[in-house]
Amino acid sequence: MKKKITIIFCTIFILITVTILFWRVPIYIKLKTINVPYGCEEIDTKIILSDAYWFHISGERVIKYDGGYEALNSYVHQNNSEFQLKNIEVTPFFVEKSEYAVDIFDVEQAERWKYAVIEYYRKLE
Repeated sequence: MKKKITIIFCTIFILITVTILFWRVPIYIKLKTINVPYGCEEIDTKIILSDAYWFHISGERVIKYDGGYEALNSYVHQNNSEFQLKNIEVTPFFVEKSEYAVDIFDVEQAERWKYAVIEYYRKLE
């Protein structure tokens, strides 16, 4: 009986430890598996846990596409399922919103329209 309880506690401890260490992996995989057009240049992917006002997870996958934001948004919504797009939004690139993903000096002002952000956002309740 004592051995069973020890095994149960060890299992719970291991599950909690693995969850704490690898909580970003499913979100990272979700962002990376969003289908984008051929020729997109991957700039950066970041995932953060924030506690501003409430706990939430947000992630960004910054992409450069010569067709621009509108074409990328259209492609993503047409070529991905509703399940894949849950908690996902494609937005134009804004430095003040996406400052932790791409340095402002890495993006030339004239080519700013070519960048888009695939965002993951989920409020933890």
